[in-house]
Amino acid sequence: MAGGVIKQRIETEFGTKGAKNVIKDTESIGRAQTRLGQASASASRQFAAQANGLGGLVAAYAGIAANIFAVTAAFTALSRAAKAEQTLAGIRTLASDIGESGDIILNNLQKITKGQLSLVEAATSANLALSSSFNSEQIERLANVSLKASRALGRDLTDAFNRLTRGAAKLEPELLDELGILTRIEPAVQAYAAATGKVASSLSRFEKQQAFVNEIIAEGERKFGNINTLIPTSAEKIEKLGATIINIITKLGTFIADIVSPLADAIANNLGAAFALLGVLASTAASKGVEVKTHY
Repeated sequence: MAGGVIKQRIETEFGTKGAKNVIKDTESIGRAQTRLGQASASASRQFAAQANGLGGLVAAYAGIAANIFAVTAAFTALSRAAKAEQTLAGIRTLASDIGESGDIILNNLQKITKGQLSLVEAATSANLALSSSFNSEQIERLANVSLKASRALGRDLTDAFNRLTRGAAKLEPELLDELGILTRIEPAVQAYAAATGKVASSLSRFEKQQAFVNEIIAEGERKFGNINTLIPTSAEKIEKLGATIINIITKLGTFIADIVSPLADAIANNLGAAFALLGVLASTAASKGVEVKTHY
């Protein structure tokens, strides 16, 4: 019937006459039911065995993957700590080349930014500025402008400081636009040339950088000079806590990296030791596989 539901019922009836026939047929039906039950139980056991075997494989591979992930994470952390140590060593070298102290520059940056920058973050931006021949006074004034701009605009201090230093060092004013600092290269170079009694076209790249960074600082101090940074905010406290934690982790990682580095160097320079390490990892994976097979 269209639009309706068609139901069918099928009934099967078996008839047996005679006592002996009834007994015989009844026993036959019972044996069939028994065989059906045994087959169902056997299928259930086989399915359970397959499930257990698959679960064992998954567990083994999950364990191996977890170990690999842990080793990779540890290597990444130690590598990051070693690079942080290089960054901190770099600021000391670059500062000494211009007769300055890298440690003093870092300490001053920490004071100016109220501890919101980690040592590595401060050193990274300072290294770029020092490599561009900016002096400590210019770096500290850039940090102060960054602090006030980030407070006024609600921006991340690390990002603000990076933008100012990179924009000034690489002569890329576009990096400064989001901070509201619209200094352009040509006007800054013209003003610098006029102040030094030179022709703008004759200025070297170093002189153009000096003209640009000085104008950036001047504009930043004009725009954000009235921003009060003496009263700490909740965001400042959280950023300071985060920077403190990063500093602690970096120092701990550097300490561990110094201990592990001789072993890493020995393995890297010794082919036999490297194969031995791979053998340990392979045997671990194989033992996991043997454990899995015993479950089948």
